[in-house]
Amino acid sequence: MKVKQIMADAARLCGRQDIAEFLERGQTENLSAAQREEETLLRCYNLAENEIALDYLPLEHTEVLGSDGFVAYAAFAFPPVEIVRACGAGGERLPFTVAEKGIRVREGKVAVTYSYRPRVKTAADEPETNSRAGARVLALGTACEYALMSGMLESAELLDRRYRDAIACACRERGGRLKMRRWA
Repeated sequence: MKVKQIMADAARLCGRQDIAEFLERGQTENLSAAQREEETLLRCYNLAENEIALDYLPLEHTEVLGSDGFVAYAAFAFPPVEIVRACGAGGERLPFTVAEKGIRVREGKVAVTYSYRPRVKTAADEPETNSRAGARVLALGTACEYALMSGMLESAELLDRRYRDAIACACRERGGRLKMRRWA
């Protein structure tokens, strides 16, 4: 599934069938207005994906790196947000210390698991999820942000409740962090 499809689902959740049609078929009466709405939805998608990954259901990546006692953050495939664990060649957990420019861990090959921030997406990209948060959660988060940005406050409140419930279900079923609920 592409980001564009999630954006179309979010537009439908907000009652904007015209924008959903534009995203799926490219048909619209006012092209410039539809393109502005597409840009807004994409911005909202990136905000929602970032919030889910950083606050609730982290994206994790494991990679094997060579260590001389120190592994620089620049050596990682993605910029790490939090180091979850370090394991040796046999799978045993290794003690490590987080430093300003990297992590200190014993010498040799080390499998480091860390969480990272998702990249900024375009409409043609694939979403980055960790299989805990599906397309529905992303669409609800995107729709909630879009409703807030568009001034649809009643819809935003309803969508926020549905989004928080979906996040709570995903966290409860599969583990994760759940922040306190509040309405801004």
